[in-house]
Amino acid sequence: MREQELQYGEQMHAEPGTTLYRPGDELAGPSIYYVIAGLVRVDLDLAPAAGGRLPVYLHPDAVFGLVESLLNSPRLTGACCLESSILYRWDREGFDLASSVSWELAFNTITGLTQYLRVLNAEFTSRLFPAAAKGAGGGS
Repeated sequence: MREQELQYGEQMHAEPGTTLYRPGDELAGPSIYYVIAGLVRVDLDLAPAAGGRLPVYLHPDAVFGLVESLLNSPRLTGACCLESSILYRWDREGFDLASSVSWELAFNTITGLTQYLRVLNAEFTSRLFPAAAKGAGGGS
């Protein structure tokens, strides 16, 4: 990341096991994250009562925490660092400014959201149509 994107937010270091936020947490301060180094797991609780959790693993250049900021809603997911990580974070206004001056940040954001939707689509398809999901694997 270049200095022009970084001027609108703040860098943070997180150790393995650091919980960044949990489902249901209210947004407070900088809430949109960018992975500079390390590994972060974002968990979407699909069926909390049944323990249905869908993990998504994020590597450098991934943007996360955006959906709740756009919706101005409590956290839908939980996020935890699996490795020592360097993250950058913005509030909504800072992220809007940073992405307006950086096509790379805008591209990484769109790419990340698209990948996330593909993972969710595959998970929901396998739950709604289990026979079709098994057949799509080239089984029979």
